[in-house]
Amino acid sequence: MHVEFPITNEFIQEEAKTIQDGKRMLVLANRILAQQGIFDAFGHISLRNPEDPNTFLITRSLSPELVTMDDILTLDFNGDIVSEDKTQKTFLERFIHCSIYKARPDINSVAHPHPPEIITFIATGAPYGSIYHLDVTFHDGIPLFTDIPVESGALINSMAVADKLTETLGKKRGVMIRNHGIVIVGESIPRVIYSTITLRDNIRMLLPAIAAGAKPVYIDRESAEYGTKTHFCGSPFKRCWDYWNSLAKKTYEDIAHLEH
Repeated sequence: MHVEFPITNEFIQEEAKTIQDGKRMLVLANRILAQQGIFDAFGHISLRNPEDPNTFLITRSLSPELVTMDDILTLDFNGDIVSEDKTQKTFLERFIHCSIYKARPDINSVAHPHPPEIITFIATGAPYGSIYHLDVTFHDGIPLFTDIPVESGALINSMAVADKLTETLGKKRGVMIRNHGIVIVGESIPRVIYSTITLRDNIRMLLPAIAAGAKPVYIDRESAEYGTKTHFCGSPFKRCWDYWNSLAKKTYEDIAHLEH
């Protein structure tokens, strides 16, 4: 039985209404993912511009734990800077964001991290499934992308490769990239953060079981869909968002003044 669940709620709708709101959320997102060890010197997260849905906000090429509001640029879907300062250096893999925003009007945030646990899991060739009750947002699976040309240097550094990645992503919430990392998408920054952290935690639990030769018992799809309805909106979801913000602000005192 397929279970419908809401993709928006009051908390999500109020997440970012202006560019300034979006910049603030992006600073928090970068610091949270850095504090959680999901971003290191590399990785990026973006937000569809709440004032112009045909553009998106992303930081200049910078380590995530150093991001401030002054480091955030506005790009169009060609990957060109359209904000005032066009001299800044952008990410080589910005085309991931461009391609997904063009193809998926339902998506407002895109993250591309390279967590070691996820890369290790991909290398095992094991099928993905959830054994952790909070990791329920990928109940329809996570496809694997392998079609990266040798001459790209193992990067998604052109629109052509990014479009192939987006095709593999389809209507899913994430796509794994062999020997590289993962792309996670969602209706908002908080939802992408939630999906990313719970996915990483689930894989941390899976890897020892796989190494021991066990056959994991996965959460069935119907239960995961109900779990999504319970955990991916409302009070439980906001509790997670507040918790991760608190940890990040304790780690990075310069963002303690930012509202979340």
